[in-house]
Amino acid sequence: MADQKIVKHIVTNVTDGPKVLNSMPPGILAAGDSTDEPVSLTEAEYESAKATGWFKFGAAAAKAADKD
Repeated sequence: MADQKIVKHIVTNVTDGPKVLNSMPPGILAAGDSTDEPVSLTEAEYESAKATGWFKFGAAAAKAADKD
């Protein structure tokens, strides 16, 4: 089996409640919180998390959340 591609992103929870982020290592983000550093996710987990609509990805997302 081929190795899974790893991607790194700063992640922001854009929901009104805590959400589990299946990153490496896994974590829980409170409502409106962002990771301090880019977190590692497999490409499949990134696509799955993105599809939920619960998270924004990238430094721009974290800066936008700070303005809200």
